[in-house]
Amino acid sequence: MALVLILLGLLIYLMSANGGRTHNWNEHYKELSKEPYGLAVVFKLLKAQAKVGKFTLLKKRLNIALPTKPAEKSNYVFVGAGQFLDSADVQTLLKFVYNGNDAFIATQVLPFRLMAKLYRGTCKEDEWAILNYYQDRGVEANFLHPDLRQKQPFDFTYRTTYPDSLYDWHFFDRGYFCDDPDGFVALGQINGSKTNFVRVRHGRGHLYLHSNPLFFTNLFMVSQRGKQYAEAALGHLSAGPVYWDCTSKVNRAVAENMNADGQGRPRRDFNRPSPLSYILSQPPLAWAWYTLLGTTLVYFLFRIKRRQRIIPVLPANKNNSLAFIRTIGRLYFLQNSHRQLVLQKMKLFLQFVRDRYKIQTRELQEDFVDQLSLKSEIKAERIQKILDMYRAIDFSPEIQERTLADFHQQIESFYKNCK
Repeated sequence: MALVLILLGLLIYLMSANGGRTHNWNEHYKELSKEPYGLAVVFKLLKAQAKVGKFTLLKKRLNIALPTKPAEKSNYVFVGAGQFLDSADVQTLLKFVYNGNDAFIATQVLPFRLMAKLYRGTCKEDEWAILNYYQDRGVEANFLHPDLRQKQPFDFTYRTTYPDSLYDWHFFDRGYFCDDPDGFVALGQINGSKTNFVRVRHGRGHLYLHSNPLFFTNLFMVSQRGKQYAEAALGHLSAGPVYWDCTSKVNRAVAENMNADGQGRPRRDFNRPSPLSYILSQPPLAWAWYTLLGTTLVYFLFRIKRRQRIIPVLPANKNNSLAFIRTIGRLYFLQNSHRQLVLQKMKLFLQFVRDRYKIQTRELQEDFVDQLSLKSEIKAERIQKILDMYRAIDFSPEIQERTLADFHQQIESFYKNCK
């Protein structure tokens, strides 16, 4: 159980820690977020342009918070990956527009119920399930009106933590433009041929639909060209009060499921979204949900493993070879075997060289002396003297105690002064 808690803490830390320098590249479209795909810039821009007290943040559902007959010509604005509107919300929004107000909706998935009410069977209903799109890293956008059209198109390039990621750039297919005098009017295109910005008349007002909400995020709004595009697109709205919708946002997958449900497919009723749908539409809650599932799986995997007694820790084997050599050396000294004692001391010396300096001692030639002198910072002459004394003793059948003492002093001097 302790391991599960540790893994849970580690996952939460990795998801929450950003090191102070990284960014959240999720497309969350939060009004006050300064992350790349937040809406803080465009939100403050609209708020600044509206007159004092004329900017309203809708914190409740449209059927409660949005007035259908405001005191003056007003604007409704929504920017998000997907939009959830129940039947009451759709009716309120359409009354708001019908009475002479404007609505600006930038989303990748048009609410099916809204479009079905607008067209009333003029278009094929299955056309509104999912907007068409194509994948690429970047796209060029422009307006069709001569006063807004630029000689150099506006460039938008998708960015994320994965440099080669492609993005779904949505657009309105030709089938969306029906034979309806109050139907779609193209206002803007991407890549010169695909319509991504349209206007549709309803009563005395207009709905402006944009299929690329990404254009209005902070990533592009901080540039002069991106700000210029957003101002031109939002410039179609009137100069009256602004009602900003922050309650109808859902992620793209949820919005597509709601559209599929609107066509009568056997899916969950989204008129009353389930708690899990809301949880999965909010990145922090979704991460918490996935973490809970993951830790539960890890817990069961460890619980189903066969239990066995704890394996005792065995002490590591000790290397007693040096102690053995020292014991043998003392024995040789007591027996006056001075030559054997020198040979044992040389074995200890060579073992010391191999362990500390990682130098092979098979051939005690000039290369050996140079390497050992370089690593131990002992003069080569002193090392060579040790080797010469060893060779002389090795070829002698017996040596005197004085020779043993001299060799011992040379070896001890090396030990004391080497690095």
